[in-house]
Amino acid sequence: MKEILKELDELSKARIRELRQAKKNGTPIIQYNGTFIPEEIIRAAGAETFLICRGGEPEPPEAVLDHILRFMNPLARSMMGFLELGLDYITPISDLIVTQQTDCHIARVTEMMEYKGIKICKVGVPTDWEKPIAFEYYLESLRKMVAMVEDITGSKVDWDKARENFAKTNKINALFRQLNELRKRPNPPIGLTEVIRLHHYSFMVDADVMIDKLTELVGELENAPGKFTDDAPRIVFAGRALAIGDYVVPRLLEDKGAVVVAEMLDEGIRLIEKDVELDGDLLANFARNRFLDTLPPNLFQPAWKKRYEHIKQLVADYKADGLLWYQLAFDEIYDMECSCLNKWTADDGTPMLKMESSYEYSRESMGPLTTRIESFVASLKEGK
Repeated sequence: MKEILKELDELSKARIRELRQAKKNGTPIIQYNGTFIPEEIIRAAGAETFLICRGGEPEPPEAVLDHILRFMNPLARSMMGFLELGLDYITPISDLIVTQQTDCHIARVTEMMEYKGIKICKVGVPTDWEKPIAFEYYLESLRKMVAMVEDITGSKVDWDKARENFAKTNKINALFRQLNELRKRPNPPIGLTEVIRLHHYSFMVDADVMIDKLTELVGELENAPGKFTDDAPRIVFAGRALAIGDYVVPRLLEDKGAVVVAEMLDEGIRLIEKDVELDGDLLANFARNRFLDTLPPNLFQPAWKKRYEHIKQLVADYKADGLLWYQLAFDEIYDMECSCLNKWTADDGTPMLKMESSYEYSRESMGPLTTRIESFVASLKEGK
C-alpha cells in the first residue's frame, strides 16, 4: 500500500508541471471547486482541469488582510494566502475558474479573484434543495457553464468523450466502494488517513492510472492483515470537507489508537454511493446525481435529520463506537448542525466529540488537540 500511495503522491505533484507545460502548448486551463462541477464535461471540451481545494496550513495574516476578513473560515483564508504569497501556481495561468456557489466563504474568495482580473464562472447551487425550481436553476447554471467553457476552449463539448470520462469516474467510484467494504472488517487494512488521500488523488491523477492503482490496491488489501489493534475504537468522521493537506486530525485519531472506518463529508462515502447514468442527457444526469440522488451536503437545508439518519446507518453498518464531528472555525452552518447532532447522538447513546480547526497546528495548539483526542479514544476503549 505504501508504494502505491507514494506513486500516486508523486503523480499528483507532477500534475502542476503537466498543467504549466499544457499552458505553454496552448491548452486552456480551467480550475473548479467543489463536487457540483462536472469536470468530466469540461475536459471533454478540450481543457485541462484542476481542483481548487488546498488547505490545512495557516496563511500569514498580513498576506490576506487587504483581501479578506479575519473571520472567514481558514480554508478561504488559506486559498487566498497561497495565491497572495505566490504559492498557488495554477490560478495565475488559469483561463477560467468554475466555482459552485454554495459556501459564502469560498464565494467571497472567488469574488476577490474576480476583482484581481481572473475570469470566473459562477454555478448557482441552491441549498433549498427540496423545491423543484431549485434543481431547474442548478441545471440551467450548468448549461451556462458549458457555454462559457466552450467559449474559452473554442471547441464544443465532445459528448462521447464526456460519456467515456463519466464511465471512468463510475469505475473509480466502484473501486472506492470495494475499499469501503474492506473497512467494515473487525480490523480494517486501511484507515481514513489513506482513504482521504486516495480521494484527493482521484481529482488530480489521470483516470486510467487511478483505476489501475485502485484495482491493484484493492487486490493487495483483500488478503492483507488488519492495520490496527484489535481493540481499536471504530469512529465515523463527519462534518466539513477535508481539504488537500488537511490530514492532522484523522492522523492523530489513528496514531492515538482509533480507526476511522467511515466518513460523512463532502467527499468520501457520500459522494461515491451512486454513479452517473450514462444514457441520455449527460448534463441532466450529472445534475440529477449530484443534486437529487446524492445525500445533500451539510450546507443544504432542510436536511439535518436526513444526514443524521445517514450517520446512524454508517454507525450501524461499520459497527462504529463513536462519532467525531469536524468543522472549521467561523463555519456557522456546521455549528448549527453540530448542535442538533449533539442532542440526537446523546438520545441514541452514541459518544460524540466536536473538533474545530483553524489550521493552527503549532506546538502550543497541538497539546490541547492531542489531549482531547487521547481522552476521547480512551473513553471509547473503556466503553467497548
